[in-house]
Amino acid sequence: MRKKIVSHKPTLHTEVKKTESSDLKKFNKTPILVILGLIAVFLVIKIVTMQTGPSMDSIKNKVLPDVIKKIIGNPDQKFKIGTVKEINGVYEFELELTGATAQKYTSYITKDGKILFTSGIKLDSLNKTPSDTQPSPAKKVSCNDLPKSEKANLTAFIVADCPFGLQMQRVVKKTIEEAADLSSSLSIKYIGSISNGKIVSMHGDKEAQENLKQICIREEQNEKYWPYVTCYMKEGKSDDCNATAGVNKANVDACMSDSKRGLAFAQKDFDIATKFNVSGSPTLLLNEKQTVSEFDFGGRNANSLKEIVCCGSTSKGESCGKTLSNTDMATGMSLTEESSTTNSGTAANCGTQ
Repeated sequence: MRKKIVSHKPTLHTEVKKTESSDLKKFNKTPILVILGLIAVFLVIKIVTMQTGPSMDSIKNKVLPDVIKKIIGNPDQKFKIGTVKEINGVYEFELELTGATAQKYTSYITKDGKILFTSGIKLDSLNKTPSDTQPSPAKKVSCNDLPKSEKANLTAFIVADCPFGLQMQRVVKKTIEEAADLSSSLSIKYIGSISNGKIVSMHGDKEAQENLKQICIREEQNEKYWPYVTCYMKEGKSDDCNATAGVNKANVDACMSDSKRGLAFAQKDFDIATKFNVSGSPTLLLNEKQTVSEFDFGGRNANSLKEIVCCGSTSKGESCGKTLSNTDMATGMSLTEESSTTNSGTAANCGTQ
């Protein structure tokens, strides 16, 4: 007997159930995908926000000026911010202090503007040989290289509280003591600037006022200049040295407070220093034509200055045939004038670039 074959086709009811089940699964997945998508977007925004700090323009024109003003702490000190560029994950920038200091630095700041590095070491430069990184030594100047004048004029530019400026004042004083005929060829001038009617110096207001005081004594009580400076170089006791040197204090005070006297005298010094890019204390200027290093002629001692003056003169004075003291003078405030060693000085100074 032949069996009846029964077809098991799905009924409409069964198909509806399958369709509802499939739609339900899709519906259940949709909010999960939306939530995951929102979380992903949030994380991307968070990461970008964390990695993004102030713009380079904002760093240069707002962040750096504000930070540098706080670091310098001197409202009269002017500065310039040069090129700012991204390097190795930070911003590198050029900072230039202008005026009497005239110094340049390469510094760094993090991209978020929160950490400043005044300097840094590029590690790849450590693999270079000394010949790759060290500049060639400057050519030593000889007597024949110096500009000539009938009567030489050698000016020492200093600031009053620089240890090496004090050293140079002692050298000039010693030279005059040992070779009086050279005294009219030697002079002291000062480095600084005038801002908003006020004298400015590289080591702050105290030094600026001392510069101004010494300038006023030099200009209006010249015979008291070296007695006063000799006293001041010992311990820096300015008021006590007025009495020691016999300085007319009332006259000095009037000079310092009168812009047509003290500041006008100072400005003449500063103009010459600016003309010849003098920024280091001490710096020697010969015949208002050329700066010269005393170390090319023996160091910071009387014989060295005598050599420079005589080399810069077409007419030789009596002292040009003599050998003066070649002991370098003491630096800073000192009760003794000479250093304990001979020809051991270094070309150190204040405010050099």
